[in-house]
Amino acid sequence: MSKYNDTIYALSSPPGKSAIAIIRVSGKGVLKIIKKLFPVSKKITPNKTNLFLLKHKKKPIDQVVLIYFKQPKSYTGENMIEINCHGGPVIINKISLILEGLGVRLAEPGEFTKRALLNNKIDLVKTESIADLINSETEKQMSLAIKNLTGGLSSFTKKINEELSNILANTEAIIDFSDEDLPKDILKSIKEQNKNIIKQIKKELVNSKISRPIREGFRVSVIGKPNTGKSSFVNYVSKKNVSIVTSIPGTTTDAITSSLEIDGYKFTFIDTAGIRRHRNKIEELGIKKTNEIITSSDLNLVFLEKNETNKYKNIKNKLFVRSKADKKQKKTKEKNIYNISSFSGVGVKLLLKKIKDILLKNNKNEPILSRERHIFIMKDVLKTLDSIDFSENLDILAYKFRVALNQSLEINQKFDIEDILGIIFNDFCIGK
Repeated sequence: MSKYNDTIYALSSPPGKSAIAIIRVSGKGVLKIIKKLFPVSKKITPNKTNLFLLKHKKKPIDQVVLIYFKQPKSYTGENMIEINCHGGPVIINKISLILEGLGVRLAEPGEFTKRALLNNKIDLVKTESIADLINSETEKQMSLAIKNLTGGLSSFTKKINEELSNILANTEAIIDFSDEDLPKDILKSIKEQNKNIIKQIKKELVNSKISRPIREGFRVSVIGKPNTGKSSFVNYVSKKNVSIVTSIPGTTTDAITSSLEIDGYKFTFIDTAGIRRHRNKIEELGIKKTNEIITSSDLNLVFLEKNETNKYKNIKNKLFVRSKADKKQKKTKEKNIYNISSFSGVGVKLLLKKIKDILLKNNKNEPILSRERHIFIMKDVLKTLDSIDFSENLDILAYKFRVALNQSLEINQKFDIEDILGIIFNDFCIGK
């Protein structure tokens, strides 16, 4: 059971005025809270709705719906109630004060889920997935979180752990029962199993390359000379004026970002200072920052004035764009240059499709390893298995298989849990 012995509460619905608000209470003191708040003769049945007039010191507060979840069949694994009240700020504040007066503490961010984890209601991967689901901004982020919440990664690691356990058992059997009649070719079978596990892990590590872009989004920098249509393009795709647009060169002196969703993926466009000789200290800093952004971006959109493509030959991951197509009398198609208009929208849809196709090339499979922690652990497992030389002493083989198994178990292991829980639960809101 959980090490927590106190009772907590939190508003689990969004703050502010609303039709309904939900206040959660969890802990060993929940049954006493029910008796204090709702001193009625009728029995409160778990998992059923109960309508009450909530009073405090005989004064009516609100008509509420109470749901009681009896331990261990609750989200946290503890006795827990949800009070569904009307969502007026005064009502919410009053109920909060009443609970605090009864010795109930305001929960820390993510503390309900933290208790669920410590009470073995959910595992570590599902805990992370809940945080990812809450914080998802795009359809792909949501899909990735749901996949692991419903057991995607847990199923994969369970399979790997079972196979590693089987290899370890077979290796130790050869050591312990060398004089017995063991199955023929058992060492050959161990080699094949090892190869198979390595293949599975490598496949998922390849798929995981898309994990960071799904979680954080692709970074697309918009660069080029001043007045080539960079800011107008960012404003057009953002559907709002995020960048200042004037005929005066050097208007953009800092990096301005705007994020949008394209087919479920997050793309962050970065409007940068024009690349040219600086006229003052501010422009110098802006151009320096642009060069830093170019290096860290997944793709660089280079907006051209004329045909100065050779000036950008040292820039990697680039796509050439020429804007103001609506003002050009002669329409020409040039290889590897996308002509667009941020006024009429001509060519923008095609450009966005090209950006998506470039960045998603060879990354069409949805990953299972969604967080850096998962990826690092599986890379360690792979490194250990790759280091195995079957000409080595059997005791060394067994030792390395045991190391690989312990590394893999870390994905869902709760040893030294406090060292990582703080990091995980920083992503949570209060009330979850």
